Amino acid sequence: MLSPDLLVTKFTIPPIRSMRLPREHLLRALEQSRTNPLTLLSASAGFGKTTLLSAWARQTMSQVAWVTLDEQDNDPTHFWAYVIAALRKAGSPVGEATLAMLHSPQPSTLPGALTALINELASRAQEVALILDDYHLIREPAIHESLRFVLDHLPACMHVLLASRVDPPLALARLRARGQVVEIREMDLRLRGDEAAGFLTQVMDLPLSMEAIRRLEQRTEGWIAGLQLAALSLRRHHDASAFVQTFTGNHRLILDYVQEEILDPLPEAQQRFLLHTSVLERMNAEVCQRLSGESTSQQILEALERANLFLIPFDEERRWYRWHTLFREVLLARLQATQPDLVPRLHREAALWYQQQGWLYEAISHARASQDFWFMAELLEGCVERLHLQGELKTLLNWIKLLPQEVLSAHPHLATSYILAFNMLSPFSDGEENEYLTLLWVGVEQTLRSEDQATLSQTERDRLHHRMMILQAWKLGKKALSDDNVEQLNSLVESLQHLSLDDDTVWKQQLGGSVAMALRLAGNFPPMVATLQEMRKMTRGTQDRYQEVQTLWGLIGAMIALGQLSQAQTRCQEFQQLVNHLGAPLPAAAYPHFFQAQLAYAWNQLEIAKSEALIAIEKTTPLHYLDILMGSYEVLGRCCIAQGNLVEAEHAIHEMEQVNKRARLPLFLPGFESLRAQLWLAQGDLVRAVEWAKHIPYREVALHYNHESAYLTLVRIYLATQQYPQALQWLAALLGSAERVGRGGSVISILALQVAALQASGATQEARSILSRLLIEAEPEDYRRIFLDVGEPMKEALLVFLETSCMQQRGVSPPLIAYAQTLLDGFACEQHQNAGEKVILFGTLSSSLPEPLTPREQEVLCLLASGASNQEIANRLVVSLRTVKKHVGNLLLKLSAQNRTHAVARARELSLL
Repeated sequence: MLSPDLLVTKFTIPPIRSMRLPREHLLRALEQSRTNPLTLLSASAGFGKTTLLSAWARQTMSQVAWVTLDEQDNDPTHFWAYVIAALRKAGSPVGEATLAMLHSPQPSTLPGALTALINELASRAQEVALILDDYHLIREPAIHESLRFVLDHLPACMHVLLASRVDPPLALARLRARGQVVEIREMDLRLRGDEAAGFLTQVMDLPLSMEAIRRLEQRTEGWIAGLQLAALSLRRHHDASAFVQTFTGNHRLILDYVQEEILDPLPEAQQRFLLHTSVLERMNAEVCQRLSGESTSQQILEALERANLFLIPFDEERRWYRWHTLFREVLLARLQATQPDLVPRLHREAALWYQQQGWLYEAISHARASQDFWFMAELLEGCVERLHLQGELKTLLNWIKLLPQEVLSAHPHLATSYILAFNMLSPFSDGEENEYLTLLWVGVEQTLRSEDQATLSQTERDRLHHRMMILQAWKLGKKALSDDNVEQLNSLVESLQHLSLDDDTVWKQQLGGSVAMALRLAGNFPPMVATLQEMRKMTRGTQDRYQEVQTLWGLIGAMIALGQLSQAQTRCQEFQQLVNHLGAPLPAAAYPHFFQAQLAYAWNQLEIAKSEALIAIEKTTPLHYLDILMGSYEVLGRCCIAQGNLVEAEHAIHEMEQVNKRARLPLFLPGFESLRAQLWLAQGDLVRAVEWAKHIPYREVALHYNHESAYLTLVRIYLATQQYPQALQWLAALLGSAERVGRGGSVISILALQVAALQASGATQEARSILSRLLIEAEPEDYRRIFLDVGEPMKEALLVFLETSCMQQRGVSPPLIAYAQTLLDGFACEQHQNAGEKVILFGTLSSSLPEPLTPREQEVLCLLASGASNQEIANRLVVSLRTVKKHVGNLLLKLSAQNRTHAVARARELSLL
């Protein structure tokens, strides 16, 4: 569905006149250029570029996506939204993911967003030609850079045609050297000989001699607009020969001719209509009536078109038109010279009309042209929320920055909107904007200090004060992240948590999001979940699906941290469905894979975890989305260490290091360093691990959640060096910290290491007691890997637990005993792999099997052995129930088993479990 914000006429192929000059050699050149990525039509105004492209578009066999560009398209999001709309109208159903990324409140990089579009186009066999008309109006460097990126990676089925008055900055020299660009320039577009004669005698219907035609061609140098202007003037002269003798091809003089020969003879009402509508870049009867007061505007437009008076239709229905560029310039010059006071009033009326239609870009463009910046500020205040929710933050910044300081000082809500939008686009960089941001900040603070009730009502004052509190929270949050200061994060939560905000959706979301993020970084997840649940209710009310995605990923991350794996899995499936419904917007589309990787690792499904982590990395690498990248590489590294593939683990950790170096954020440093130290332990390099433990800067008195991975790795090093008292001391402190905020996932990790420390130190009774608690905590969520990662001391503790439970027949529940046995089986399975028996376990099975098990059947077999039902297996593997039943049937057949229990028994006999 096309966005209502987009003008359909901008991506509609302009109609061609019934009487036009056939230019077959140029049409053939355009058709032959389809094998090149780019065709450039570069010439001054009036050389027929648009007419030529329009004629070619209607005869080529390719799908044609047309975009008529204007000044309002100097925003990357707006520009590419029009391109995608044009591609869709041409018949290519592409761009959902790209649009979602471009319009998200947390915009991704343009190359990342456009990669999705390029991949979609590459998957289609249909040839498509993208025509960008009037590209000279694009000045935004980011758009030029993004178009260069697209041209560098253009699919074979796509071709770009670009019409411009100047050469665009698209690395043309490189494209020429590669033979990837076809250029059609002024010399090619000039009318020569028979073409000039055909245009004057057939198209313009003038009975001229060949000598007069030759002279006009010579004087105009084949400039089509010049010939047309001359032809219009000739219609009023009886002596064509005398006129031709005095006619000159100088462009400025031709413009004088327009005034003297074309405008002056028109009736006054028609002149007024032309002058009043000259402020419009495109027009229909309704907006013409608003500006001219003529109730018969549609009839006037049609009459002017029939008179060949430089009126160009945008559509076949003759609803939308534009003036020829040069003709409009003449009209504007005359209007400015004769009625200068009328120009701003006409622009204001046009702005109000476009605002009523919901076309913000056109409305703001005319408001700006009116030079009434107070009026422009009023319009902007009405569209800030919409631009935020559409992700068009760069446009918002550009528009607000156009306002003089005195106007902005009187509109502090716009100043706060600028600061918020800038923070969202560049959260960790002020750069050259620092002085301007400070100026805005000081201006708002001065407004708040003012006691003049005429400046702001009390309600507005309270709203502005709350906005400043949120922006101050941004400042504190950035500093806390840069300084790795958790106290500041806690202070931030306290300052915002009880703030009641009476404002629009954008600011309410910022408040909730800021609180949730601060709570997450502080490791306090229960109130974070409550905050996100409230935000979810709000987003459901506003139908903001993107914010729903943001809320869900926060919830899932919190549930995993709280140890609620089953709930996290359910939410993850909801998340995936929502992402599919939205058309897989990135980076949101990578989050389900990242979470599935974390869950699969917790359940010891290492191949699934690696696969999901790699997908998440692939989807987010072009976007440099740190949260997913660092987390996915961490899961990948842990999987490789668990499987003994230390070379791949080292590669994953190296990639983490490179990502973190580019980000230069201390936030991710503890996770990277702790994983690297664990790799040293796996490699047997105790010297480097101990050296790291001696010098880590994470030995503060106050425990920080962000450093928890480093603390736990420090404990592992103490265990490896048999420093059990130090390990137990750290674990006791960590356990108390995690229990105080109900962080169940951390509690389980800490208890597992406590069991190992006590068992290794000979305190077997205490180890058994802690293990009992650990099993009770971990069994409902079926944690597996946390036990295996601890190693031999955990295996010994499990053996002691099972032996004493059987001998003493104490009140240990059967499910708990079964769970402990399953964990012990996991150790046996892993020992076989480490002993080089992986081929027997997970590759080609023993010769007693008629056919080896597939990797998926091996996963299903392990889950069957754990007692999982078919539905539970389906949920774990994220497949349908029907698929699970098929795998179970294959297992029964291959293992010659009568039922599930028999299949597990047979698998144990064959050392498959």
